[in-house]
Amino acid sequence: MPHYDRLILYFDGASRNNPHGPAGCGWVLYEMDECGADSYGSIAEGRSYLGYNISNNQAEYEGLINGLNYLVDNYFSCRGLYVRGDAEIVIRQMEGEYNVNSHNIIPYYNDAKSCLSQIDCQYKSFRHVARDKNWEADQLANEAIQNGY
Repeated sequence: MPHYDRLILYFDGASRNNPHGPAGCGWVLYEMDECGADSYGSIAEGRSYLGYNISNNQAEYEGLINGLNYLVDNYFSCRGLYVRGDAEIVIRQMEGEYNVNSHNIIPYYNDAKSCLSQIDCQYKSFRHVARDKNWEADQLANEAIQNGY
């Protein structure tokens, strides 16, 4: 079971011709350094092709869920998990600031919350970041669409 002091999970999703697709998602996991940055380099990353008839918000949630599932499936534990994404609505919903009203999004939200509850971590936070700070997850999401996997 890998244990870290602090981890940063960046996630992103993309849907071309939103909400018709094609769509993809990506995520990148970093160990946080003593200054709160991701300068130690990535620990893991992933991308998934999601197909058609997927909205951008659904793709964003898929990126988050896939990253969280990686932590669960590989028995990661940490003192602090810092989740960062450029999808403000997803971040605010996960923080409880915004309600989840869309019947298309509720299952994704519930899956993300379920994954989060399975991670052995004392502290969890979400932060909205600018797209240029989320470039690696964005690149992985777009590669998934371009490559079809």
